[in-house]
Amino acid sequence: MRVPYVDERDEKLMEWCREVARICVSDEFKRLNRDLLKFYRKSGMDDPFLLAFQDSLFSLFTEGDENFQQSFEYN
Repeated sequence: MRVPYVDERDEKLMEWCREVARICVSDEFKRLNRDLLKFYRKSGMDDPFLLAFQDSLFSLFTEGDENFQQSFEYN
């Protein structure tokens, strides 16, 4: 069995995936997501489930590790 080649881009993507997974299983994420979902439902927003998930993830992702934020490339 061959070991797949992992380049710098793959490593960066895996780092992001680990951070997203860590956030999504946290109690803070679950509470924020639940609260935003209630708010978005009451507000009549389209697709409140997706919107609450995105906003919760974005909020906690941007509060994450400072070194991780500095290495994040917006391309």
